[in-house]
Amino acid sequence: MLASSIMGRHLYSLLLLLCTPLLIAHVVRKYRREHQDPMVGRRLGGHVPDQMDGCVWIHACSLGEAKVGVELARALIKHDASLHIFMTATTPAGLGVLAQSEFVRHVFPWDFSWIWSRWLSRLRPRALIVIETELWPNLIAVCHRAAVPVILANGRLSDQSVRGYQRFAWVSRPMWSQVSRALMQFERDAHNAHSVGVPIHAISEVGSIKLDQSAPKICRERANQISDWKRGHVLVCLMSSHADDDVLFVSWARQHPEIRLLIVPRHPVRGSEIKTLADVQGVHASQVSVELQDKAQILIGDTFGDMGAYLSESDVIAIGGSFSGKGGQNPIEPALMSKPLVAGPSMQNFQAISAGLEAAGALLRTDAEHLSQSIDAAFATAQVMGQAASAWVETNRGSTVLQVQAILAAIAAR
Repeated sequence: MLASSIMGRHLYSLLLLLCTPLLIAHVVRKYRREHQDPMVGRRLGGHVPDQMDGCVWIHACSLGEAKVGVELARALIKHDASLHIFMTATTPAGLGVLAQSEFVRHVFPWDFSWIWSRWLSRLRPRALIVIETELWPNLIAVCHRAAVPVILANGRLSDQSVRGYQRFAWVSRPMWSQVSRALMQFERDAHNAHSVGVPIHAISEVGSIKLDQSAPKICRERANQISDWKRGHVLVCLMSSHADDDVLFVSWARQHPEIRLLIVPRHPVRGSEIKTLADVQGVHASQVSVELQDKAQILIGDTFGDMGAYLSESDVIAIGGSFSGKGGQNPIEPALMSKPLVAGPSMQNFQAISAGLEAAGALLRTDAEHLSQSIDAAFATAQVMGQAASAWVETNRGSTVLQVQAILAAIAAR
């Protein structure tokens, strides 16, 4: 068994090495299109962290995970001020969140085993805490050999993710079996963690740190601009949208000129792309980053830090990613603001949370064919749905404390 797992990881490493030119081309194309530095040298391990013996290393992938990681780090420091936190992220959005925190941060490189040996010699971490699902075979193997506990915090595993891991069980199952603690959000996540290889004794069901977050801050100046543009119309907000979501909702808006639509893309750099889409369909749209035009039926919220303002002035919130097969985006922020929620068929990224909100009467699941009816129903019962949304979040708070206690116990046990 040991020999086969080592062979599997060697094959994975070889494939990763062979794919490196493709990885470089991908990040260069992707991040330059978003006007971001692809940081190729750092992803190849060209920059090693400074000496930081005995740190607690927290890794998050992108924006949402980085926010969770920062909140978890602050909660850990609150309970044990002697801890030194080192944080990594993969995407520019995630690194942007870390840059606003007080913690030492670094770009997360690709999963080459020779990189991790150098990193562990510099960091000598007391534990590696991975947020949600960001596990990598070579990193986990190096930590296991060095007796560094690997803790999956705020863990989530959709059924779709499980099927993906099971297709590559020759490399993923040994990796999952080396997880020291899997702090999974909900019952289905815990079940899925065991099915991919985490020992049952290492798994706990602890809820989601995201449910402990505060409502987003509202920039009053931006909110007033939205209110003036809205001019008493019903305002539907498509939050954290992907391209296929935009196509559906722009088409829907063209058929409902009496309603105003606010599209907040997951990546603000896509604002001009959405504007072009609306122009082609003959719908007047404007970008907040360029000019907020009163006569526009569609407003594109392509600015950073204004989600609170966008949500506060909206009457119904549609969850991006759920209409485009992307698994859905986080519905908790609008729920905290007592907004009625509408989601498409694809919410596996927030499977338990969306199911809980739906059962509480706070979220309506729909599809493209029934979109208009669902939005009308959500608007008609907006107050009741919104109160149900915030009440459900309030009832399910408390995960941060549970996860901090489990992490501190794992560190102390080492």
